[in-house]
Amino acid sequence: MTEPTSGRTASSTVGHGLVLVRGEARASARWLRRGLVPAAAVQLPGWTGVCLTEVVARTRAPYDVGLEVLAARPTPRSRRPSIGLFVLDGCAVVTVQPRGWRAEQRWLVWEPGRGVRRTPDLAPLPAGLIVQVAGPGSGATTADVVAHFRDVSGTPLTRLTGLLHLVGLPGADLLRHGPAGAPGPVEGIEPDARAVRAFDALHHDEDPMAGQP
Repeated sequence: MTEPTSGRTASSTVGHGLVLVRGEARASARWLRRGLVPAAAVQLPGWTGVCLTEVVARTRAPYDVGLEVLAARPTPRSRRPSIGLFVLDGCAVVTVQPRGWRAEQRWLVWEPGRGVRRTPDLAPLPAGLIVQVAGPGSGATTADVVAHFRDVSGTPLTRLTGLLHLVGLPGADLLRHGPAGAPGPVEGIEPDARAVRAFDALHHDEDPMAGQP
């Protein structure tokens, strides 16, 4: 997927992407340093919001699309359950990583005018799991979430921010505007160069241009 750069303020630079993880923001810094893309951890009520500070990952193409890297990255067990919300390829993408040693990352892809798309290569995300991860505070039900994604109107961003409001999760401003939507100053966390080199070395043989002059 390739992220269209649209919107205003920081969203025009980093796109629209947010991962909500459990625990304090400072506890996520080490995890982000082991990643591949510059990001920030922002303290939110009951959650830490993780968003990009730069659009491009430090890894070599084609694995350098920052939002795709963040969306696919496993969340540590100590930070789960986590929920991710992204605008990718003109679609709204929701991911959930539940608790559990072998818990599989789940995906929901919604397209304007079409609704929820089948994703045979990705484990589907049931609406009930979104409600479970969000917690009981909002009073939203599985039926509410199903109805939300059955609606084919609006944009991917409005569908995602609407979901946050529906299930009572924070971070809508971060999703809309990136670091500029944080409630206070944001310090970007740079990936460790060794992690980036290790990733590039592992995937070097997959690059059809590897070794070409």
